[in-house]
Amino acid sequence: MSYRALYRTYRPKDFSEVAGQEHITKTFQNALKADKLSHAYLFSGPRGTGKTSIAKIIAKAVNCEQAPTANPCNQCETCLGIEQNTIHDVIEIDAASNNGVDEIREIRDKVKFLPSVGRFKVYIIDEVHMLSTGAFNALLKTLEEPPQHVIFILATTEPHKIPATIHSRCQRFDFRGISELEMHERLSEIITKEGIEIEPNAITLITQSVDGGMRDAISLLDQAHAFSTGIITTQDVHTIRGSIGQETMLDIAQAIEDQALVEALKLIETLLASGKESHRFIDDAIQFYRDVLIALYSAQTTTTVPNEHYTTYLKQLKPSKVFYYLDVLHHTKQQMRFGLSGRLYLDLALMRMIDDQQDTSIGLKHDVQALLKRVEALESSWVEKASEEATSQPPKADPFEHFKPAVEDEEPETTEPELEPERETPVPETPKPQAEVKRDPYQALYDRFYHKTYETYDIQFVEDVLNTGDREARIDMNKRWYDLERYAKGAQMSVAKLVTEGTMVATNGVMIIATYGSPAICNRIMKPQTHETVLSLLSEYYQRDIRFLALPEAVWAPISDEFVRQFKVREKDDEWIRLTPIEHPSLKIVTKTSDDYTDVMNGAEKEARDLFGDDVVKVKKGD
Repeated sequence: MSYRALYRTYRPKDFSEVAGQEHITKTFQNALKADKLSHAYLFSGPRGTGKTSIAKIIAKAVNCEQAPTANPCNQCETCLGIEQNTIHDVIEIDAASNNGVDEIREIRDKVKFLPSVGRFKVYIIDEVHMLSTGAFNALLKTLEEPPQHVIFILATTEPHKIPATIHSRCQRFDFRGISELEMHERLSEIITKEGIEIEPNAITLITQSVDGGMRDAISLLDQAHAFSTGIITTQDVHTIRGSIGQETMLDIAQAIEDQALVEALKLIETLLASGKESHRFIDDAIQFYRDVLIALYSAQTTTTVPNEHYTTYLKQLKPSKVFYYLDVLHHTKQQMRFGLSGRLYLDLALMRMIDDQQDTSIGLKHDVQALLKRVEALESSWVEKASEEATSQPPKADPFEHFKPAVEDEEPETTEPELEPERETPVPETPKPQAEVKRDPYQALYDRFYHKTYETYDIQFVEDVLNTGDREARIDMNKRWYDLERYAKGAQMSVAKLVTEGTMVATNGVMIIATYGSPAICNRIMKPQTHETVLSLLSEYYQRDIRFLALPEAVWAPISDEFVRQFKVREKDDEWIRLTPIEHPSLKIVTKTSDDYTDVMNGAEKEARDLFGDDVVKVKKGD
């Protein structure tokens, strides 16, 4: 077979022919010229970006008869032998098929032998991330301290799978995807040398189709050249790739805008019948609407569709609608990954994009945004006009002017003696503006409830909290609830830990109800001495007076259900809801006297009662 694939024919032979990796080629040229190469390198990056090509260029450069040199001469016997794979000092290994421990041990055994022709033996291990764990371990010591005549070059597309121990023994170089401009220049050189006839738009389509891979671009050009009998067109490239031409995509997009569902489905049916795949259509549609967004925002078209047709279509669109289309397409793409029928999801996506109700909401959202901008402009103009009128009006008269006595230039003449001096009319002083007093938002609750005396487990406390409950206050206080332990100090720490074992279920901002799993914990918290410590701690923490009630979860559940039922059937919004009194055999009303009784207990009994509650601990007296 005399024909050779284009990507093999035009594989870079020196650093000057490598496209788009200047940050790597320049580094190696300087290192080769100074003869300062490392013993191990790790090349990572997307496929077809030049990893193994640069590795072979390095192998030729270090063994070139003119070394040290920045570029191999490609004329000496060594360079030609390496290029033709006839010199065994350069060993290329595919780790995908040679990933076992035995293959790496063989490398380790042979690495100590001197090169047969050149100065260095170069091991190029491609797809190195495919090596097994045992193979990596076998490679470690050799990779860290190889003989002076050996260079390892590891190449991978998935560097995150390489063990850190391998990373630390290599100099890493990250290859980037080739830009469309650099790819276009390289393809143009190949096209000129090969004498290929191709439309300019077809070259652009090839560069946009390969996602930064130079080898893929050259292979696609080679395939299009073999497919076409004359000039390579964009339609030829679409046919080879299995993608949809932008003229066809524009027809489908126009049908969507015209809400012609039947026509859009017929176009899809024709595409799928010709061998196109539904997931490929989704990808091409996303790319199409991406180009539409760029055209809407920057007035720059990146499409090969005739300008008149495309321009007419763009005038019908708003960016918000295009963003909605992209959301539908991305969601459909995710569904296709886990579904069995891609055609079904594709049809549903078209129906959603044509949906009148959704389209109306998009337009309404756009109109509302425009209206808000107009209102803001009117408000700003009104403020400016009001400020101008305020500065142009004369100063207002003093409202206390008529209280002031008349001021005369001369004293009036009097013929009669004054018997009693006249009292001057007092002039009231102008009141000074007082500083605005910030009112406590919870003062009304203090005035209403803090004079009341509640029993230990009083249903009135629950009624007062639920009838005046504040959802926003509960959310705000709950955010800080579990930080109470960090705030507490000294003796308060054990109490804070006990309190935060429960869940705050209701509050009006100053009265809290918390639930606990065990009635014994509630009894312990509600003991007068402990309860006072809890109130003091919570009041300091929330910086306002707090009242607190602990209830078992089993007691709270029927209470909350009863309140909800009555709340739904109440006749007036301000109707006060009354609840059934709390009755539970394990809940005890503990008085101050009984609380002090624990002082005469022995230490073990007191500690047990504190931990488990009075209802759990039973003391058995001996004879």
